[in-house]
This record gives sequence, structure tokens and C-alpha cells, in this order.
Amino acid sequence: MRIGVVGLGAIGTIFADALSTQAEVCRAKRSDSPSVLAGVEVVVVAVKAYDVVATLRALRNVIRPGVPIVALQNGIEQVAAVDAALGPSRPVILAPTTENAFRDAAGLVQRTGRGATILGWAAQRRGEFDLASFVALLQRAGLDARAVSPIEPFLWAKLVANVAINPVTALARQPNGFVVEDRAARELAVALAREAETVAIAEGISLPFEDAGEYALGVARETAPNRSSMLQDLERQQRTEIDALNGAVVRRGAAHGIATPENARMLDEVRRLEKA
Repeated sequence: MRIGVVGLGAIGTIFADALSTQAEVCRAKRSDSPSVLAGVEVVVVAVKAYDVVATLRALRNVIRPGVPIVALQNGIEQVAAVDAALGPSRPVILAPTTENAFRDAAGLVQRTGRGATILGWAAQRRGEFDLASFVALLQRAGLDARAVSPIEPFLWAKLVANVAINPVTALARQPNGFVVEDRAARELAVALAREAETVAIAEGISLPFEDAGEYALGVARETAPNRSSMLQDLERQQRTEIDALNGAVVRRGAAHGIATPENARMLDEVRRLEKA
């Protein structure tokens, strides 16, 4: 199988390195010509959520119709981004992952925790690509991967954890365990998660847990030493994915007439830090 991997940050590199042990991998950095992806059978997109549209637009004349996009991004708006870049007929595989890594000062990728990747066709976006074979390939490559249908509940589950953990740890400049250990942080995280849960229910999503607050705290406990991607972005003085996370909850909530004050506050506070 010939696989394209776009975006060679920490997570993209983990996937590219693993997949290259089992298949031909074409790696594409921002500076590379899109032609390096000619002839690929699937494209794994590992750029930040805010870079997806521009990245995929550059590939419009390179990747063949019917070649699916595997979206590893945070958030719940991956399909809309693919549509904006490639049109509404492109097959999309959503792939929320809990793999965790960072690039150190020497430029080397350091894996801080082995996570799991759940893959599934986005609603109404199934293609002819053999997803089961791709999942088996990921497993042979040493990645914890499985396929589910529908995938959307798991995409929202990751969003619930991210909106609760990422901004709280980023603003406090603390690892994930802070969310559980500090009372005020814990109460804020639970409120953020439950606002997202309310919006998910309004969207018709059946979440794979009983209580969003407890679920988010459980994720924080399991990943206690990790530094969230949002915290890492702020430490590097880079743009965060706050708009794709808490911003998405605020926008979707407004569309349903649901107030999401804590998510709105996190959105404002992180945006202020970005500007500063």
C-alpha cells in the first residue's frame, strides 16, 4: 500500500515512522512539492486543525478522486474542512487518536505515551478503500488501532476530554494531572466537559460514557504526566487549536440555543494569551 502522510510534526512523524515498517510511505512537509504524493492510495493528514484547508487545497490536482483522507485532527469539524478544500464527494475517515508526543529542542520526536487510534468512515462519506486492511496494517506497525461505526461518538468523546483538559492546563502552565489535583481546576474541567456533553446530545450524538465530567477527569488521571498540545503550543508561542475545540462547542451550542459560558470564557482567555 502506498500511503501519504501530510504534516510531520510529532504525531505525523509517529504515524509515518510506524507505517513505513509495513508499507511505502510518502512524507510531505509544508515545504515539499505536492507531487511527492502522486499515486498514493490514502492520505493521512496530521496538520493542525486550522491548517487542513490550505494543506489539502494544495493537493487538489495531485491526489486522485476517491482517495480517502484520514483526519487525525482534534475537534469535530474535519469533514467541513475537507469539503472546503476538496469538495463534498471526497471519502473521509475520521481517526481520533490519543497518541502523545512532542518534538524536543534537538528536533527529535519524543513519545510521551502510547495511545489508541479509533478509525471510522464519516457519516455519508464512505469510500471503496479497504479500511479493515488499513487498520490491520496500523496494528502490524505497532499502533493500537481499531475500526468502529459510527465514529462520531468517539470524535465527540475526544472533544469532551480536550475542551476540559487543554485550556485549563494551558492557562495554568501545568501537566494534565493538575486538572485532577487542583480543586478549582477540577471543577472548571467538569463544567467544560458537561457543557460539551449537552451540545453533543443536542446534535444527536450518543456518547460512549455516562458522565462527561467523570470521563474527562479519568482521561486527565490516565495522562497525568503529559503536557497538553495546547500548553505546548503556548510555550512555543504558536497558535493553539482553541477555536477547533472550545470554539466548536460555543458555535454548535449557539446554533442549538444552548449557553456554554465556561467554554466561551476559555476561548476568550486563550485567544488573549495567543495575541500577547
